[in-house]
Amino acid sequence: MTRREKIILALTGVVAVAGLWMGLGGDAPPPPAVPAARQETAQAGSMLAAIKDAALTPAEEAMVAAIGASWPQRAFYDKPFAGQTAAKPVSRPRFTGYVELGSGRLAVVDGMEYQVGDTLESGGYKVVAIAPEQVALESLANGQRIEIPYEGRDAAQ
Repeated sequence: MTRREKIILALTGVVAVAGLWMGLGGDAPPPPAVPAARQETAQAGSMLAAIKDAALTPAEEAMVAAIGASWPQRAFYDKPFAGQTAAKPVSRPRFTGYVELGSGRLAVVDGMEYQVGDTLESGGYKVVAIAPEQVALESLANGQRIEIPYEGRDAAQ
């Protein structure tokens, strides 16, 4: 261990001991004991008094009135909006890279590396075969096989 590493470890130890000592009480006096409920009630009362004294616009008055209103059971809207389709259109995957390491082959599809048998991260397809010029995918929904040509930099234009 170098001298520099020893110094860094010693300083780290000193800081840890000082932090532990201060965290366990140290010389700092304890804060005055005020019941939490009484303190919160006092703060809420002073805030409400300040709000009542302020000149509020009708919109601000409506917001203050809504503070005490109960929330609906479900806070999030879980139905599709008007004109919005529930299913997201599936785009065709892009084969942009090929790596061969010994007997293993990797295909770069949509920026992610896959081997034969892997399921695409976007879902819907499984890698069936990998070749330098194309990758074969099988649809998980209907078993249809599609072949995606290589679209990398050195692809024939």
